[in-house]
Amino acid sequence: MASSASPLSFSPGSTPVPGPWFRGSRSIKQGIKTGLAGTIAYAIYAGWNLPEGYWAVFTALVVTQANLGASWKSALYRTIGSTAGAVGAALLIPLLGTGALRAGIALFLLASLFGYLTALHPSFAAAGFTVAIILVFSTRHQEPWQLAWFRVLYTLMGTFIAFGVGVLIWPVHAREDLRTKLASVLEGCGALYQAVTGAAILGMSNGMNSQQEIQQLGRRLHDLRRGITQQMDEAKSELAFSRFDQGAYQAFVDLTDQVRRRLTAMAEDSNLYLHAQVQPELVPSLPRLVEKTAHNFRTLAESTRTHRQLLNPAELEAAVGELDSDLARLRERGATAPFALDRMLPFWSFVFNLREVAQDLRQLASGVGELA
Repeated sequence: MASSASPLSFSPGSTPVPGPWFRGSRSIKQGIKTGLAGTIAYAIYAGWNLPEGYWAVFTALVVTQANLGASWKSALYRTIGSTAGAVGAALLIPLLGTGALRAGIALFLLASLFGYLTALHPSFAAAGFTVAIILVFSTRHQEPWQLAWFRVLYTLMGTFIAFGVGVLIWPVHAREDLRTKLASVLEGCGALYQAVTGAAILGMSNGMNSQQEIQQLGRRLHDLRRGITQQMDEAKSELAFSRFDQGAYQAFVDLTDQVRRRLTAMAEDSNLYLHAQVQPELVPSLPRLVEKTAHNFRTLAESTRTHRQLLNPAELEAAVGELDSDLARLRERGATAPFALDRMLPFWSFVFNLREVAQDLRQLASGVGELA
């Protein structure tokens, strides 16, 4: 159990403070990419004196700002919405004719239609905006069909510029970020596991495994979990040479959440475990199980981060088998029968939870290879 008593490298206080660039690097890079996409679109618009070419500038800025994960979805949705709105306006305006009243009727009908479609699917979000632009400018400068054509053409141009900048300049690599975030959660689980088991088995006098530290690690673990759902959406949407197996990732995230919730509950009961006086001589296999589980947390985190199979679950399976044998002998002897109820229940709860955490790790180990 030496590993449980050792200082925990995951402790927030031991992490070096990054510089300003690294703390906000993603936001800074996103801002630079947005400015670069807008500048490229403006250079093309101004250099070739494109009629209505400012729409390409607007599109490049909007798509780049929405495209935080190098995703093609925002680009596709904007193209679909702009095309649908342009075609709708070009078809309806000639039928209703010109004039403020007729333009208002056309705007009401098309805005209502595309508002309804947007509620069904977000790809039509830009359609109503496109209709309004065509209705306003077609009465002053150009025919609806010409404006609709320009709108679609320059939307495609701005979209391609935004997507090219997003892919070529500081690409996000959302899958790698997702695996890194999951690895950090597993490392946090391992640190909390060591703190709880060290406090229960070695006692609170070992310094590092204090109740305050356990609470701090629990809060830190909760913070690490934030953003994984958004990261999943970005990873699912980015272009890649291999298919994103959303089912495998979701199953891995769900099982990781199960381990996290179990450890958080154990952290809340750590005082009860301390009172239960979990003595290793009662269950000789317990220190080995804790050591192997802690080691597997670290190895599993590294496997998740690097996408390499580094785990050998045989030792953990053997440790679980030894624990089952010890618990069977313990029940046969009735060794915990003399315990008071407030000691017996936490004792068995602690041992049961350690066994379940080990079992969950075995399932995670089998699923890490499917994170394509």
